[in-house]
Amino acid sequence: MAYDIKQSGERIRQLRIQSGYTQEKLAGVLNIDRSLLSHIEAGKRGCSVDLLIQLSGFFDVSLDLLVLGKQTTASDNPDKTILKSDIAELVHRLEAFKEKL
Repeated sequence: MAYDIKQSGERIRQLRIQSGYTQEKLAGVLNIDRSLLSHIEAGKRGCSVDLLIQLSGFFDVSLDLLVLGKQTTASDNPDKTILKSDIAELVHRLEAFKEKL
């Protein structure tokens, strides 16, 4: 198991969207440049440990989830955060598709 910056960035992007934040708003909350957040979400840059800790606290998820994509609990239940994020992304895509019709 290894830190995959592309997958980690995608999880951060999904959490941001699920929480209703734009890149600009989240970057402001985290006190970082929006371009840095964009690069992280695109998997072009990794996060510092400090930033991962900030994101973990902000989204109320574990570092394991952000870094490795798994919860630290032994629960067999699906990760609700990722499911909610996936649903939010699906709704967003459906709304975009509806506008094209």
